[in-house]
Amino acid sequence: MAKEYHPDKNPEGAEKFKEISEAYETLSDPQKRAKYENEKNNPFANMGGGENPFDIFNQMFNGGMGRRQAQRRGKDKVLSLVITLSESFLNSDKVIDYVRNIKCEPCNGTGGEKQVCSKCRGKGQIIFRTGTGFFMQTVAQVCDACNGAGTTFKNVCNVCKGNSSVPKSEKISIKIPHGSDDGEMLRINDMGDFQDGGYGDLIVKLSMAYTDGMGKDGDNIIYNILLTLEDLKKGEFEVEHPDGKLTIKLPSSITTQTPLRVRGKGFKRHTIGDCYLNIDLNIDRNQLINN
Repeated sequence: MAKEYHPDKNPEGAEKFKEISEAYETLSDPQKRAKYENEKNNPFANMGGGENPFDIFNQMFNGGMGRRQAQRRGKDKVLSLVITLSESFLNSDKVIDYVRNIKCEPCNGTGGEKQVCSKCRGKGQIIFRTGTGFFMQTVAQVCDACNGAGTTFKNVCNVCKGNSSVPKSEKISIKIPHGSDDGEMLRINDMGDFQDGGYGDLIVKLSMAYTDGMGKDGDNIIYNILLTLEDLKKGEFEVEHPDGKLTIKLPSSITTQTPLRVRGKGFKRHTIGDCYLNIDLNIDRNQLINN
């Protein structure tokens, strides 16, 4: 539970993590535990004075390992989606086809009729003690008969075969946020797999496909432009920009070492990006001499 609610992994679990730490510290120390049990409005008062402190800990937090596992959210599903720079710029809609596991309706996601596990008696864990005297330790292990669920099947659902879910093809449309970059992830709530009584999320990992000589650097758009002698004579050239065609006027002096810059034609997110054009030349030398 400390791992599950640690602030580094669960930004919303800071308060729960603090409660878990305090409970563990109290229940692990015999003196602190005795003091806690004798205080007024003691949350452990009706849990028995002779029990293993970690049994009390499990009762305090949702009634044991088996019940806590049953309350976990479903399984996230991760997919990869290829986008273009133009789709990122234009905030485009993309349709995704995928298969996920949904709740089995005939058994209502239970997998079938269940009964209390005879080995752990519904606790989801087996408690045993090792060592003697001062060195005695109490250890809790997940019950291998029910895998920590606290229940086993009496009758298995003939539709999902005890899995509690069945596969289903889905088609959803998602909007690509303006400025999305290679490697970024989008989360769609409750569109993942059904598991442990709930649905996980769909996580879409974006992969940028650079086409038409366009690239991205932060909020800037980068072009690689190949100019001909005709372009130089004309003194301008056109670029297919996601926001519409750009006409670029050539300066009197051109160098392939310094890109041309068009201000304000990049992405508009944290800053307003620019458009940079890396110039390369493709000139027929004979044509230059003849002219």
